[in-house]
Amino acid sequence: MKKLMVILMVLLMAGVALGADSVLRATASDVVVALDKNGNEYVRIIVSETKVLEGITYKTGTPVMAFGALVVEAKKIKKGQKFTAVVSQREYRGRTSYTVLAFK
Repeated sequence: MKKLMVILMVLLMAGVALGADSVLRATASDVVVALDKNGNEYVRIIVSETKVLEGITYKTGTPVMAFGALVVEAKKIKKGQKFTAVVSQREYRGRTSYTVLAFK
């Protein structure tokens, strides 16, 4: 039983990679205000990021999520507007997303 628990924990940890806090300077491609399962508002800001994989350059839409007290500030951001935020980066199954910790 203990071996199974250890294996499951390792698999879960390998699937979700958490990065250090960083400053994100970006332009909002899209801004959506939505409700979570508990009826609380959150804001999803999509930003365009340029990536390179095996010499191929491409753009991808990356979500920047704002929760709790940061929703008020995030709702002020409009499509096409530049913004700066301190974010926590997360990678899940090769896809990056950010959670806002503070806005400048």
